[in-house]
Amino acid sequence: MTGDEDIAIVGMAGRFPGAADVEEFWSNVASGRISIRTLDRADLLASGVPAAEADDPAYVPARGVLADADLFDADFFGVVPGEAALMDPQHRLLLQTAWEALESGGLITAAPPGWVGTFAGAGFNYYLHHTVLADPATVRDHGLLAVVLGNEKDHLAAKLAYRLNLAGPAVTVQTACSTSLTAVHLACQSLRAGDCDVALAGGVCVAVPQHSGYLYEPKGILSPDGTCRPFDAAAAGTVPGNAVAVVALKRASDAARDGDLVHAVIKGSAINNDGGAKVGYTAPGVAGQADVLRRAYANAGVDPATVGYLEAHGTATEVGDEIELAALTEVFGKRAADAPPCSLGSVKANVGHLDAAAGVAGLIKVALALRARRIPPLAGLGVPRDEFASDSFPFTLDPAARPWTVEPGGVRRGSVSSFGLGGTNVHVVLEEAPRPGAGPDGGPASRPALLTVSARTPDDLAAARRRLAASLTGSVSLRDAALTLQSHRRPFRHRQAIVARDVAQAVRDLSRDGGRAAARRPSLVFLLPGQGAEFPGMAADVYAAHPSVRADVDRAARILAPLLGLDLRDVLLDRDASEELIHRTDVAQPALLVHGYALGRLLTTWGLRPGALLGHSVGEFTAACLAGELGFGAALRLVAKRGALMRDAPPGGMLIVFAGEDEVRPHLGDLDLAAVNGPRAVVVAGPAGALDGLRGRLDAAGLTHRALPARRAFHSRMMTSAAEEFGRYAATVAAHDRRLDVIDASSGDLLERGGHRDAAAWARQLRSPVRFDRAARTALALPRPVFLEVGPGRALTGAVRQAGGTPAATVAVQPDRRADGGDALVAAVGELWAAGAGVDWAAFRGSDGARRAVLPTYPFARTRHWLTSGPGRPVPSAPVEEAPPPSAGTTVERVMGIWRDVLGIAGVTSESNFFDLGGESLLFLRMIARTRRAFGVPIDVEEVSRRPTPDTLAALVDAAGRG
Repeated sequence: MTGDEDIAIVGMAGRFPGAADVEEFWSNVASGRISIRTLDRADLLASGVPAAEADDPAYVPARGVLADADLFDADFFGVVPGEAALMDPQHRLLLQTAWEALESGGLITAAPPGWVGTFAGAGFNYYLHHTVLADPATVRDHGLLAVVLGNEKDHLAAKLAYRLNLAGPAVTVQTACSTSLTAVHLACQSLRAGDCDVALAGGVCVAVPQHSGYLYEPKGILSPDGTCRPFDAAAAGTVPGNAVAVVALKRASDAARDGDLVHAVIKGSAINNDGGAKVGYTAPGVAGQADVLRRAYANAGVDPATVGYLEAHGTATEVGDEIELAALTEVFGKRAADAPPCSLGSVKANVGHLDAAAGVAGLIKVALALRARRIPPLAGLGVPRDEFASDSFPFTLDPAARPWTVEPGGVRRGSVSSFGLGGTNVHVVLEEAPRPGAGPDGGPASRPALLTVSARTPDDLAAARRRLAASLTGSVSLRDAALTLQSHRRPFRHRQAIVARDVAQAVRDLSRDGGRAAARRPSLVFLLPGQGAEFPGMAADVYAAHPSVRADVDRAARILAPLLGLDLRDVLLDRDASEELIHRTDVAQPALLVHGYALGRLLTTWGLRPGALLGHSVGEFTAACLAGELGFGAALRLVAKRGALMRDAPPGGMLIVFAGEDEVRPHLGDLDLAAVNGPRAVVVAGPAGALDGLRGRLDAAGLTHRALPARRAFHSRMMTSAAEEFGRYAATVAAHDRRLDVIDASSGDLLERGGHRDAAAWARQLRSPVRFDRAARTALALPRPVFLEVGPGRALTGAVRQAGGTPAATVAVQPDRRADGGDALVAAVGELWAAGAGVDWAAFRGSDGARRAVLPTYPFARTRHWLTSGPGRPVPSAPVEEAPPPSAGTTVERVMGIWRDVLGIAGVTSESNFFDLGGESLLFLRMIARTRRAFGVPIDVEEVSRRPTPDTLAALVDAAGRG
């Protein structure tokens, strides 16, 4: 880190007249659109403009209006409605926009943002004077301190730091019109000094009422006709506008290290003041402006002649434009005959003078122009000032957008000026971001994209899906979108995962509601299937897509070849392999072990570490292997031996009965209960003739049944000899202490990590019935269990759902043999994430060459918070019940009324906890004070704070009244 290190702009967010975000802002600017509104008389009168003033010939009904300035997602930031309505809308808008700037930069993830600095300023607080102080009762009811905290500029930056949990310096900046560019300058200095690792810089201006104009004064700074024409011969003044904008900054070296999407690079900046070298306090000064330009270019190490576009302060006042051009010419000098002129512009022509947000709006405009490699036009340009007619003048004005070209090997540079009323001047020099080279392409390119969308509420999730779908165009790589969503967005509770191979599929699936509420810290349970689930080619797709699966399958095939007399890959990878061969017991069992182990190990490397493993029959060996109880090679030899012994056992059969265990047992005779998979799924095993007799008894009893394709009677007395020999063989194989919990499918017991089963246990397992019903109930008793069937089919997840209890989710990695196994695996990971499981997204993606994408940020709820009718159309919010007058109702009813009034919410009951409702300490003390005044009794604050409910407070009030 050095004192002159470049600063990368990694995040940008803003709302401007006519633009809901920075992308729409650029579209408007690049097309030369003017977003200053002419207000009709009805708008003016509705906003409280007196009719006599609105009808005054000198009244200009124009302003750059910021849509929905009265809307705020208070709940998202933990602000109760009553506090939100009291708060300056500038504070609220800046808070939302700061979040968006961090999110757009990929800086709000599952981890807290951390060492982030905040540098911001706001315009004059019209809301305080026009609305808050308009009713004396407001201060009386809310308290002066609450009014100050919600409205004073002193608390602007610190409030952002508190609400967003930002631990870097928090500095409120005020330099009038140059406020937000001053914030950028200070943020760059803070980053270079090491005071923070990320810095937010920005500003906001919301004049209230918005739908109001101004009285024109000749020779003043405001336009006589509501049009702002910077550097035009007809320029006569500026027009006020409202906006909010924030940029997220990092040291360029850190941004490169972290793979950030860099919009532009800040090379250097400077700040000064005109001092007294001008005709008056509000007048601009040539010397001061020229000095700050020179200092900025010196700080940046940039020759002004290499700057292709300069975003001027450009107020369109006669004196302001004249002085700014004089200062610029002094620094840039005369243009050489063969040198291209620098294009000059001012965003004030598009949106008006944005006051405290003006400088950062200009910075964003230049950054977007550099990113797009286009010179934006000067909106509404008529006839340029006389200075531009000279061939040696170093500047030009562009009436339309054009490509931003440079000489081969050249670099695009732009700069921006912002001059504050009172003389604080700032100039910032920018350069285009380095173009990223081709990324690594070592990942599975054929894998579909997994788009992860989340939000705090179901409604927000639907809005997030719509916004994401609208943003996906041919220019957005789904792979890039997936990376951005997975690793650079904070996961909220309500989630939905979309698997898509192209944009059309993604847009189509995003239109469907498939969201769910994620469990908090769920217990992930791997289910490992037993014989009968296998099919030819079941590992083909994942083998082709994942090197670790290939390595495991290839290793297993080498070990098993002399034991099986075949290459197991012939049945695992060939979809046309013999069905009879793969269902053969001595082949099916090792095939399931290899497939399940390879999948389970892959999932674990993706961060999906199971809290417990549960296998069915041979699946218990897969579980033991994944838990570390058996080595992979040892497990392969054990299962190969087991399969051969079971294959060579006496012929028999198996039958599933769709009835309860108690209903089936009376009909068994000499047959054995081989498995109880659920409350109405019992498997019976034994000799074929005995099974024929059982069928008749079951039919007579009206019990439904179905024969299974097994040719041996697994888990029955017919396996006794096989079990004995297997036990002797198992005694020769080393076992290890488990690293993960395993649920024993014979007993249903939870076998905790640290122990292992002996040879006798594995022998009993072959002979004993599978009690999957008990094992499933044990698994369901784990905290918030999420079940993943790691292998072909979904029989085990189905059995879990039938076992009773409420799993957080049941997911299968290969639910349908006809589907692509690789796609199904990706979909399963998405389902697990949606259910609350943690995923190591970097490991999941591998080196796929994906880069950050520009995607929509959080869709904040659009709820109106305003003390009076205020600006804009009303947006419905939760109705707030009126508090009963102090003399009406029971004590607890009156207390609840006070709570509703203080918090601004309706949902207050006698048992409600004040702090659970969103109340904070200041609101709590205000509520106590209101209660004291209403009842005229002393109240013990400590007593109420121990159990802060209306019941408690009412009891104390009644006791004090009786005393």
